[in-house]
Amino acid sequence: MDTAIWIIIAVVVVIVVLALVLLLLRQRSARRRVQAEEIRQNAAQQVSTVRHREAVAEEADARARQVKAEADAKAAEAKRLQEQARHHQGHAAESRQEVESEFARADRLDPDVRRNAGRRDDDGRRDDDGRGADGRDDPNSAGRQSGNPIDPSQHRDADPRGHQSPPNAR
Repeated sequence: MDTAIWIIIAVVVVIVVLALVLLLLRQRSARRRVQAEEIRQNAAQQVSTVRHREAVAEEADARARQVKAEADAKAAEAKRLQEQARHHQGHAAESRQEVESEFARADRLDPDVRRNAGRRDDDGRRDDDGRGADGRDDPNSAGRQSGNPIDPSQHRDADPRGHQSPPNAR
């Protein structure tokens, strides 16, 4: 019987050890479940933060696309305006040449204009001392010697070149 008792004791010890191992495994599983649930709760709390950050990122991306589109539109507008300005500058240059040609033609016809006199400025006035070839005052530079330029906008008798017409020339 001695052996039978030892066998029973061994079986009881094995059963107790198995029970303890199962108990420890269950406790470990329970702890892991609790830990997993805590991790899930933390992740759930971070979901709203992540969604907010994603929304902010999407909003920033949308603003960036909008600003880029506006910049592209402004660049296209600037290019169009530059082309328009070049076009107008071309016309202005042509008009300037026509006006200079008309001044040159008038100077060739006018016997009082010196042939090698100074050039005309942007308003068609002469850059020389305002005297004609014979030393007399050039009628086209009336009022220039006194340093008091004639403002054509203030005189209804002024011709398009900015010089005052004689009062009886209407």
